[in-house]
Amino acid sequence: MNEKQKSMIGLMKEILQNDYVAFSVRGYSISEQLNTDSLCRLSAHLVNADGSELVVEGEGVGSIDALFNGLSARLAGEYPSIASIDFSQFEIKALLTTDKSSKAEAEAVVGVLNSEGKEFIFRSTATSISRASIEAVVQVAEYFVNSEKTFFRLKEILNHYKEIGRTDLVEKYTGLMSRVVENTSYSDIANQDSERKVK
Repeated sequence: MNEKQKSMIGLMKEILQNDYVAFSVRGYSISEQLNTDSLCRLSAHLVNADGSELVVEGEGVGSIDALFNGLSARLAGEYPSIASIDFSQFEIKALLTTDKSSKAEAEAVVGVLNSEGKEFIFRSTATSISRASIEAVVQVAEYFVNSEKTFFRLKEILNHYKEIGRTDLVEKYTGLMSRVVENTSYSDIANQDSERKVK
């Protein structure tokens, strides 16, 4: 994760406060039949910072694909930019210790492209390859969910300041919205915005 992404996460936490989505992986199971279609099935139990739980189940070519398909199925209806993400890279690095023990860690590096072709990098380190990989993919979903939530929260704030004639704050929050749009898909957010207006 680069400094720009870290800065954006800071902004999202500042705007969303208690509504910021922060998933932790409580547990997961993976099954794969190697002698048939090599289809991987994964189930993951996620817990948000507010205590709410999300059970994700998916299938795919490998655990990363299976988890992301499951996350997309559960979240893309409300957060459509997730469905437009394409993976650009996936790498596992062994972080070996110097004491010759077997307690090495693995670092998973996941790269994704949004619908505008912009790349985002996510990393997670854990004592197992599967856990590091799963946590990195969960970071991807978390980031784009919070990006969309932040955009619409900023829009509510912006409309409020427009109504009361605070042009100084209108300019400030317009700039913040522009920053957030860079971190997700503008077309998907625009479509979601139109749907909300219709409702």
